[in-house]
Amino acid sequence: MTTNIYQTTYKKVLFDCDSTLTAIEGVDWLAEHKGVGNIVKQLTQEAMNGHLPFESILKQRLDIIKPTLDDLLKLGQKYIQNCLPDAKKSISLLHQQQIEVYIITGGYRPAVEILARWLGIDTKHVFAIDLNFNSKGIYIGVDTQNPLTQNGGKGKIIKKLTQNSRSMLIGDGATDLEAKDAVDIFIGFGGIVCRPLVREQADIYINIASLMPIVALTKLPNFIC
Repeated sequence: MTTNIYQTTYKKVLFDCDSTLTAIEGVDWLAEHKGVGNIVKQLTQEAMNGHLPFESILKQRLDIIKPTLDDLLKLGQKYIQNCLPDAKKSISLLHQQQIEVYIITGGYRPAVEILARWLGIDTKHVFAIDLNFNSKGIYIGVDTQNPLTQNGGKGKIIKKLTQNSRSMLIGDGATDLEAKDAVDIFIGFGGIVCRPLVREQADIYINIASLMPIVALTKLPNFIC
């Protein structure tokens, strides 16, 4: 038996947003902001731990919160304030390696795009949930045609996005695990919230609040026996 060692070249690194790039769950912050924190936080925890399907609580949480467009813009700034300390530098180092960086999340587009621009990620590389607002910026519904609102939608997006290119997914919850088979390696991130399901099933698990290990993992040689 021989062992071949070669430099792994990842072309794409895909991040979840909440509790991965940032230290908050955006939907929970919105709920607290609107005074309905307890009920929404419990639904979020049930979904992230894999006890409830994400799509089953998506509309339910939004109907409880009733976020305005202004609320989402405030959330975008909150993301920046709660971003991991080394996130911006880590993203820059990935770009220097000519790695394409994406955000694929169950978060809401207006807020996530604010964070993406601050991190230097092209907003064309943001896949998030689209909400509908009336002319006064009041929430009137969710775009159910968006694959991220559907069962297994994240995995379908990632599979299409990563065809013929080595890819790495970093996530912290059950919906990220559902997309595991669509990438070459799934990195479970427990630097903010440690979820046993993710820790048990991730290819590699990171338990510190830093993205620098992600940068290091893109450079490590791959051992094939």
